[in-house]
Amino acid sequence: MKNITLYNADRTDHLIWPSDFQEVSASSTALSVFTDFRQHEPAIIDADTKALDAEQIMRRSHQRLKLVLNGQGEFVGILSLEDLSDHELIKKVANGHNRNELTVTDMMQRRDRLKVLDYHDLEVMTVAEVLDLLKQYGDEHCLVVEREQHEIRGIISAREIARLLNIPLSISRPPKFAEVYLAAIRR
Repeated sequence: MKNITLYNADRTDHLIWPSDFQEVSASSTALSVFTDFRQHEPAIIDADTKALDAEQIMRRSHQRLKLVLNGQGEFVGILSLEDLSDHELIKKVANGHNRNELTVTDMMQRRDRLKVLDYHDLEVMTVAEVLDLLKQYGDEHCLVVEREQHEIRGIISAREIARLLNIPLSISRPPKFAEVYLAAIRR
């Protein structure tokens, strides 16, 4: 047996992360900021989870987005912390829902309303182009699909890109038609 010594952890020792060693710039390939589900398990949540529980789960796990699966394990939408904000909960309650009975299904962004990016387009894009695209659509996250195989391949996060580039993030969702209409009739 080899003579190996264990040392005490030093106060100056700190955790390192893979991103500490990534050299990402605006001109880097977009694949450098892509979370590939072939290499990383997607963060998922059950569609029937109570909305208030989902918020706690996401905050404890430091996840801002989860993919929503129904009882059959099929992808039905995405849920972000923004979807669970007090503002969104109050809107649901104002429409007659009981706050304590709201589920992930009530709060999520439904699959049929999501915009996705094709993996082959991602292969030829730069980080700056992806960030511009996300700003254009007002989305902090974008699913990436392989359309020929009908596979959800992964996800891109504007927040992660901003963190890697060490730039401020300012993405706002475009107003919905109903919001524009209400603002116009109030004038």
